[in-house]
Amino acid sequence: MQYTEQDRQVLHDTWMSYKAKMRVTQIEMAKKLGVSQLIFSDILRGREPLEPRFVNQFCSYIGVDPMLTLPSLRNQIGNSMPNSVTLTNTFIVDGDIKSVRYNGNQVVVEYVHSVDLH
Repeated sequence: MQYTEQDRQVLHDTWMSYKAKMRVTQIEMAKKLGVSQLIFSDILRGREPLEPRFVNQFCSYIGVDPMLTLPSLRNQIGNSMPNSVTLTNTFIVDGDIKSVRYNGNQVVVEYVHSVDLH
């Protein structure tokens, strides 16, 4: 598998987001992947080539699917993927719903919450 510069950039950006959210260091991730911190950094910066084993392990540890994340892999599966999917979100409010309306991609739920004054 030949990965592209765009794939590498996506992995780098995904890592930067993940480490900020999860407060994980490069050293910690490098240990999990069985490489030095320097090699880990060099791979994500493009100084070392992306290898399938690294990509699969890395994606597994941070919880992303390489087939859906990396542009070159998405292009390989091309038309077999749908252009859109239908998703459902369910949530519970602490009160009685009075109205629900939507505008574009925003849903507004108005509800009454009872407050105990004792």
